[in-house]
Parts: sequence; structure tokens; C-alpha cells
Amino acid sequence: NNGTGKMPRTLMAIAYLLTNALMVNGAEKPVATTPLLTDTRFDYGFTVWSPKPGSHIQQGTIRPDESASQPIWGLAQWHSRFTLAGVEPERMLGGAVRFSDGAKSVTFFPEGSEADIALGLHGILEYEGKSPKRGDPWPHLLAERKLATQPAVTELEALPFFVQYRLVKERVSRPDGFTPQRHTAQFLFYITVQNRNRESSGFGDYYWFGVPMYDTRQRIPKPHKAMDVGSDAKPATGKFIFNPGGQQYTAQSAHDGDWVTIDRDLLPLVREGLEVAWERGYLKDSHDPSDYRLSGMNICWEVTGPIDVEMQVRGLRLEAVIKARKKTGNCFQRSEPC
Repeated sequence: NNGTGKMPRTLMAIAYLLTNALMVNGAEKPVATTPLLTDTRFDYGFTVWSPKPGSHIQQGTIRPDESASQPIWGLAQWHSRFTLAGVEPERMLGGAVRFSDGAKSVTFFPEGSEADIALGLHGILEYEGKSPKRGDPWPHLLAERKLATQPAVTELEALPFFVQYRLVKERVSRPDGFTPQRHTAQFLFYITVQNRNRESSGFGDYYWFGVPMYDTRQRIPKPHKAMDVGSDAKPATGKFIFNPGGQQYTAQSAHDGDWVTIDRDLLPLVREGLEVAWERGYLKDSHDPSDYRLSGMNICWEVTGPIDVEMQVRGLRLEAVIKARKKTGNCFQRSEPC
């Protein structure tokens, strides 16, 4: 007990993992549950990458506590005209620490606060108050990392995902040339589902699995299942994006300014994403689902117009529930075939 009558989050997480059990094939059997994300409160901060698109050139770090361990997370700021590297922290009332370069901001909140972190991007300043033209690049603020472990899709019994988020700022400027269909701000969560079988001719190929959280244009973000086309200044990855739409995750809308909760098993949708990718001609070198593993992830702002936005996030969790094994003779095998 921390003196507040509440169990600290770390102890709650340990208790959860120690007591976790699932119903498998109608019988209760212990199932291994592995966190795929660590430092989900971002206590160690970020390695800040150069704004040069697609590159991972370290420019510096931002950390709420300089005595903390080195960052696990990276912070991409593709196509921004500014950089968060080297900015001085602002100590705020209540213990929050904010880093801002004027166009982007990251705010770390102390444990016990309503939020864990806030990410902000000011598109009005980034675009100098103008409406970008079709094909122009757009700024990102993207927290990214490789997963702590990279399980195969076929090893999984479930893929629990939990997050809460709240929109705390939205300001839309509509200068000449502004087009609501094209100029927007999106807050997204992505996982890369990648072929990691070195014996496969498709080794390294992947698709983007998306959880849309917010889109300025729509109360509930619409599905998007298409190739990553990028912009004229940022060549596309050419990989398939499977975003099944916000209605798959929650009936709440971030537009209302309240906390939105997503709490669901992503595994059926990840499997569906593989099937749709194959149907549309992607990942063509391997249709064996056992080749594909969860590889990396990001949570990010992408702002394609003169719009200022900021989102608070808390409770981020992604876990792998591994299929139970049963003993047969002198060995163990999966309770279900992979």
C-alpha cells in the first residue's frame, strides 16, 4: 500500500500476471501471458530521432527524470520543421514535465495523475497558417518501439489491448485551399505484422495493423484498407494497411473530450488482416500464418492540415496470451494445432 489506500500500478500488474488464467477448450488451464510493451508510462522518456523522414538518426533524448534509465521508446518527428531535441523541460504544477519546440509537445505526468503522457502537434505553425497542397508531406509525432517479445500469430490464444485517451486540444484553421476531406489530424495505434521466418522467400515483408483513435473529419474513424501511399516527399512503404475502423473498438468518440476506452482482443482482427492482405495480393511470398510475428508498434499523430491537437493517454497495455500446452508422452505440445 502506498499510503493512499490504493495498490501501486506496478504491484497491480504483478498480481495480474501471477493470478491470470483463461478458459481454454472449455477447461481452466494456466496460460502464459506476456507483456509486449514495457515502460508504458514512459518514465524513461524517448530517444529523439531527426525529422528527416524514415531515418533513425539520434538527435538527443527527452526524459522526465535525467537520472532515469536510458529510453526504451523512440520519438519520430518526420517532416516537422522543428525538433524536440535539446529543448529545456518545463516543470509544471502537479509535477508534470513538458517538452515543447512550439510545434510539438510531449508532457510526462507523475504516477497518480489522470494521464500518463500527452502528445501534441500544432499543424497551424507547422504549415505556417497555410493549407498544404496535395502531395505535400505532413508532420508526424510518433512514439515507437520494437515489441518486448515477438510472438507468432499462430502461437497466440489472445492479444489483449487496452488504452484510454482524451482529446484535450483541437483547433482547426481553414485558410484558402482548406479541404476537410484531405486536411485532417489523426491519432493512431499501429502494429507491424511481419514475416520473420528466415527460410521464407517473403522474410521481412509485413503489413500495418491499425487501431484508429481519432480523426478530425469523423466522430468514429472509418475503415481504411489500402496500400500505404505516403506523399511526394516521403516515398510510401508500399505495404498494406489494415485499419478496420473505429467501430470495431469502441462506440465512444474522442470528439466529446471525455476519456475513451479501448479494451479488446485484437487477435481475430490481426488474423483477418492477414487474410485480406493475401486476398488483395500483398504478402504474396508466404501464405503460411506461422511465418508472421508481431514485430513493432507505434502510437502517433499524423496531421495533414493546419490543425492544432493534443491527446492524453493512460493505461497503455498490449499482451500476448500464448496457447496452453498439454503433456503427451514425454513432451509438451499445443492444446490446439498451430
